[in-house]
Amino acid sequence: LQELVDFKKINGHTNVPTQGGPLGRWVSHQQTQYRFFREGKDSELTTYKLEKFKSIGFKFKCQPTLNNRFTELPCQPRSPWDRSFQELVNFKKINGHADVLQRSGTLGRWVGSQRKQYCLWKEGKVSTMSIDKREKLES
Repeated sequence: LQELVDFKKINGHTNVPTQGGPLGRWVSHQQTQYRFFREGKDSELTTYKLEKFKSIGFKFKCQPTLNNRFTELPCQPRSPWDRSFQELVNFKKINGHADVLQRSGTLGRWVGSQRKQYCLWKEGKVSTMSIDKREKLES
């Protein structure tokens, strides 16, 4: 639970991408346990644990609606690109920079690919770099 509290301090929310490494897997497991709890099945989640999650503002399922209220849907960035971009944002918040080494795993390979696509775009060559992606990466 402390890692989730730390994530909230850094990001201002508790919507951890479930593909976001160990914390993401843990959150996914908690969401499964919550579903079991709600269905009356055996669950590791207790009323006490549920109150602890609520006390830090954790929502087991949520998605903003048009009026910015939350509905009971999984919290996930929309696409694999958006999930990777959110990882980069988190990396920058933690490390103070976005200079991810290409050899540093999945995020590094993704950043390397974005750099390549950006260079192709700047050279006027065919690129998957859209205006929306460029604006996000340049922000």
